[in-house]
Amino acid sequence: MFDTRTIADDVVSRITQHYQRIGQSLAWPATQQHLSAQPPTPLHADIARFVQIANGDLDRTMADDQTIGEVIKRFQNLLDLLFLPANGQYTYRIPAIFWSEPGIGQVLARVQAWLRHDDLISFTEAAQLLFPDVARTNLQAARMRVKRLTERKRG
Repeated sequence: MFDTRTIADDVVSRITQHYQRIGQSLAWPATQQHLSAQPPTPLHADIARFVQIANGDLDRTMADDQTIGEVIKRFQNLLDLLFLPANGQYTYRIPAIFWSEPGIGQVLARVQAWLRHDDLISFTEAAQLLFPDVARTNLQAARMRVKRLTERKRG
């Protein structure tokens, strides 16, 4: 039959690990707290870096492999913090609307494009970046706007 202690220990362990991950993103280690130039939390530092990237302040062609690897790691960490369930199961779905959400959604969409280093993006991605309000309510209309813009440039 079922063992209460084993099941309880497993659940408590999963939830503890989840909250430790959140705690690590919200507090600098004690040895680094004295540095006044640091943002309030590691999460603030990550978001500041993502905003730099989204604003075009960090040139992708000048970024070395270590920088790119660190951005990927911090990007995944933030998605985990936002969407990973407390049960510790490493599967989650990110709602499509998140990427066009004002603020962090749009910033992370641009970081994702920066990481891919693609000059070309899909009509959907362009629509979400250029017309976030329209894309949120009518993605097809936003995509058609992008398509018409590109056709005008070709003609």
